[in-house]
Order: sequence, then C-alpha cells, then structure tokens
Amino acid sequence: MNHHPLSVCSCEPESSCGKCSIRPHLKCRFNRGDLFHFAGLFLTFALPSSVGMVQSGYTRFILIWIACLLFFFNVWESRILCRHCPFYAEESRILHCNANYGVIKLWKYTPTPISRQEQIQLVAGFILIGAYPFPFLILGNQIILALLALWGLIGFFWTLQKYICSACVNFSCFFNRVDTEVKGQYLHKNPALRDALSQPSSRPD
Repeated sequence: MNHHPLSVCSCEPESSCGKCSIRPHLKCRFNRGDLFHFAGLFLTFALPSSVGMVQSGYTRFILIWIACLLFFFNVWESRILCRHCPFYAEESRILHCNANYGVIKLWKYTPTPISRQEQIQLVAGFILIGAYPFPFLILGNQIILALLALWGLIGFFWTLQKYICSACVNFSCFFNRVDTEVKGQYLHKNPALRDALSQPSSRPD
C-alpha cells in the first residue's frame, strides 16, 4: 500500500530545513518533547478518572475505556484525521507524530481535506472518550476526583488549542488554528500538498 503519493518537506531529512523561516511557528517535525507534553496533558485527565473509577468499584469498566481509547486512536482517529496529515506521508508503516506516535498506518495517505462527516466523527469521538468516566465517578460519589478530571480535560483541550493546534500541519482539521500566513508559507514550500488541499473533501475509499 502506498502511503506517500507526494513529497512533503516534513518527511524529508531534517538537514533540508536549512534556515526555514516558518520552522519556529509550526510543529512540522516530530519532537519527543512535544509528544511527552501531549501525553502528560492527557494524563491530567486520565489519571484522576482511573483512580476514581477504581475507588468507585468500577475497575472493570476501565478496561472497556482503555479498549475504546486504543480503538479510537489506532483505528478510528487514524482513519478520519491522521491519514490527512503530512506526517502520514512519511515512508514508514509507523506514524511518527507529536500526538498519535506509534500508530500502525492502516490507511492510504489522503492529502485532500477532511470531509464534514469526518469532522463530525472526530468531535463525537472526543466527546465519547472524554465523557466516559464521569458517570462512574458521579455514581461512586468521587466528586473531588471528578472535578480534578474535568479540570484536566478542560486544561488538555485549552492547551491543545493554544499551543498544539495553533502550530499543527494538519490544516483541514476542525481544531486547526494555524495562522493563515504561516499556513500559506508552508503550502508554498509544498505545492503538491497545496494542490491536494484545494480539491474537494475526501470521500470513503
């Protein structure tokens, strides 16, 4: 399966970046610090949620949640979001990005814009995963942990929008907040990607 039908500068050797003027404004390269930052943010929500579910006596439901998380990040999100991202164009069976690192590429790289249906699925997936623990925390009277989990979830999405989505190269994502000028400069460096993004939204293969 061909996952790299066009060249994207983010997947070329880092030496090719030279003195690129947009590098400081765009997370266009995999960075372990960014990955750990993303994972740490998610743990501020996942950790109190898990502890609260255990203390509420709903431990077995954590396994269902973990299964949902694994399916969402490795299969569902990979299909509706990741396959549209320039990082997915890398010539590798494993995705190396600042958020969904390590996912096996099950789908063909599709640089055309994300469809409205995929945008809706993405938002629905985030809502389902984010809301899942709270009924168990409330039923178990773990109000403090529920509030900590809620604070962590709000902080996660706020930071995501402020510092991650504002520099992400997946431009057609619903959450993308990259400055228009920076986006234009990146697409100027990648004309094949620019042309693909000007095409109609993707349709199911």
